[in-house]
Amino acid sequence: MKTVKLSITLPKDLVDQMKNLTTNISSFIAAGMREYVSREQSRRAIKESAGAWSDENHPELQTVVDVEKYVREVRSTWRRAEH
Repeated sequence: MKTVKLSITLPKDLVDQMKNLTTNISSFIAAGMREYVSREQSRRAIKESAGAWSDENHPELQTVVDVEKYVREVRSTWRRAEH
C-alpha cells in the first residue's frame, strides 16, 4: 500500500495514551482513522438519503402490522442449509 508522510499536531496527553497502547503510532492512527472515515461516510450517506422514503411510494407499509406482514413474507422464502 502506498503511504504518504504527514506532519500533524496532536495533544500531548493523547500521544502519551497512544504510546502506552502501541509501539507503532502510525499504524495505530491509520486504523483509528479508517474506522472514523467509515463511520463518517455512513453518517453522510444516511443524511443524504433522508426523505428518500415516502409513504406514497409504499402504501403497503403504512402500519406496524403491514411491516410485520412484509417481514414474515420475506423470511418465509429463506431456506436453511441442510447438514
